[in-house]
Amino acid sequence: MAPASGSRPPLLLIHPIGVGLSSRFWDRFIRRWQNDDPEAELLAPDLIGCGEAACSRDPLTPHDWAKPLAALLQKRNGGPAVIVTQGTSLPIALALIELVPDLVCGLVAVSPPSWRVLQEEVPIERSRRLWRWLFRSPIGNLFYRYARRRSFLQSFSRKNLFAEAEAVDEQWLQTLREGSRSMDTRWAVYSFLAGFWRRDWEPRLTGLTLPLQVVFGGSATGIGRSRSWDDLDERLATYRRKLPEAVIDTIPGRNVLPYESTDDCVKCIRRWLNDQQQKCTQISNKEPLGHKQTS
Repeated sequence: MAPASGSRPPLLLIHPIGVGLSSRFWDRFIRRWQNDDPEAELLAPDLIGCGEAACSRDPLTPHDWAKPLAALLQKRNGGPAVIVTQGTSLPIALALIELVPDLVCGLVAVSPPSWRVLQEEVPIERSRRLWRWLFRSPIGNLFYRYARRRSFLQSFSRKNLFAEAEAVDEQWLQTLREGSRSMDTRWAVYSFLAGFWRRDWEPRLTGLTLPLQVVFGGSATGIGRSRSWDDLDERLATYRRKLPEAVIDTIPGRNVLPYESTDDCVKCIRRWLNDQQQKCTQISNKEPLGHKQTS
């Protein structure tokens, strides 16, 4: 990685969890960002169980995924970074801020889930039952083999992720195919599907004192069971009410904006980062202020 240009903080890019997804999700975003700023420092690690990272056969939580990211920032031995998350990787960023608040100076949440998803806590025993009796069973093995088929990935992407069906291109499908080739990658996906990440994240998100940007697609929808939980207007209204200090933006696209709407996503985040540059610098020179102090 090239050093950060000037005093601009590096970006730590956290990819979403899903069949075949890895840090390669950010390839287009990184190329586009570095076209304008070749010396920018962009960190895009694979999360545990994804891409080339080590796999775990045990259930994974946001804190499990956050620990290697904390070690990466500590090893870097530089100034704090701005975290950029995609979708439901937002809790991983919140867990990371808890671990190393002094190494984070801003947060960008791209296509975060509905507030109800972030707030709704899944009982741990339910997650454990799903893990033990479904995902670790022969049924779980067969389902992952089915879910990584090209036809399923294409159909799911068109129905849930992209605003335009033709945007589900060969590069996207090939990346997912390669990323899911190893059956061990199913454990990260199943940790997500079992709900080990599902707890009430509202206090941690609303308690942030860091500069915060939230970016939604103009065609954003929920995924799966949450599809009908709110529409875009309701989601925007909720996030603006709950996070009055955050910058809330919308750009064209649906639910995978860094890939589907790369140019617009890069421009939107770069504009916000330029506006927040002074604040990020001030935070870098102060004591850790990742969350509001509570009595």
